[in-house]
Amino acid sequence: MRIIWEWLRRWRLSLFEKVILTNSLLLLAEAIAALWVTSHALEAHHFLIDTAFLVAATLLSIAINAFLLRASFRPLFRLLEVIRRISAGQTEARAEPAATDSEVGQLAAAFNAMLDRLEELRHQQSALILQAREEELRRVSRELHDESGQNLTAVLVYCEILMRTVESLPDRVIAGETRQQLVTNCQQLSELAQRTLDAIRQLSQRLRPPVLDDLGLVAALRWLAEDSRQRFCLPVELTIEEQPLWQCLPPLYETTLFRIAQEALTNVARHARASRAQLSLWLAPAAIHLCIQDDGSGYDPGLRSNGLGLVSMRERAALLGGRLSIDARPGQGTRVEAILPLPAPAA
Repeated sequence: MRIIWEWLRRWRLSLFEKVILTNSLLLLAEAIAALWVTSHALEAHHFLIDTAFLVAATLLSIAINAFLLRASFRPLFRLLEVIRRISAGQTEARAEPAATDSEVGQLAAAFNAMLDRLEELRHQQSALILQAREEELRRVSRELHDESGQNLTAVLVYCEILMRTVESLPDRVIAGETRQQLVTNCQQLSELAQRTLDAIRQLSQRLRPPVLDDLGLVAALRWLAEDSRQRFCLPVELTIEEQPLWQCLPPLYETTLFRIAQEALTNVARHARASRAQLSLWLAPAAIHLCIQDDGSGYDPGLRSNGLGLVSMRERAALLGGRLSIDARPGQGTRVEAILPLPAPAA
């Protein structure tokens, strides 16, 4: 049977042609064998010999067809396994080309081409979505900082003017008790406006810190470490390798690295119950490495998570051709490392 299969492989026939050719050869061989048996069988054993021949020929036909069909459908079974893996979320899986069957090979090649095209379209769509999101965050941040901040600053100025005006009024115009009440109310309104102004400025910086656009990635990471210390009471040890590359990174690289670090530190502060964290940025011979490590409770990577933070970090790294690795064990902290390829030199 292996000789027949190797012979069929060299001819590169389709599955239909293999089945027809194999059964035709079997029928021809059985007819020749039957002719030889009937011409040499003794009359006394004629019925027994004919019956044994029919049973043997039927079993041989079934065995050869089963072997042929199983070998021919093996690439289809592998293709089905790849489809199941993709349905489970392993979108990088691809079907192996089937050299033994032209039709199955064409099906696997078309399937891989379709997956590659869908993956390319998904990356393009994700890039457009992330770019639109960053632009919208930048716009909202500027509006909060400029318009809302200016309006609240004006409220503070008017409160100060009103308070001074009330204090300067003579006693015959306004009673002393009423004056004190108005001054107290003006002070409370001024304090409320100041707290609201501070909250808006903090929200504006968290949405899109101006330091990222004005001073670059290193300054933004330093601001992020300080913000985590003040807002989450999470000490962050910052280790940044001195490299001239940090001053000329493309904006997309700066945004990607900053957002990954921001999301990772937010996860540490909210879920890890860590006492400290470490943020490191260094340059390898062929890649940029960003690592966030904590001493918290960790988690089990095998458990399915409904959060979008890890998905967003992986998506951002993948858009630049990089990857995100997570080393976490229950009770032993978490290590998140983003590895991005070096940006192409500017033309």
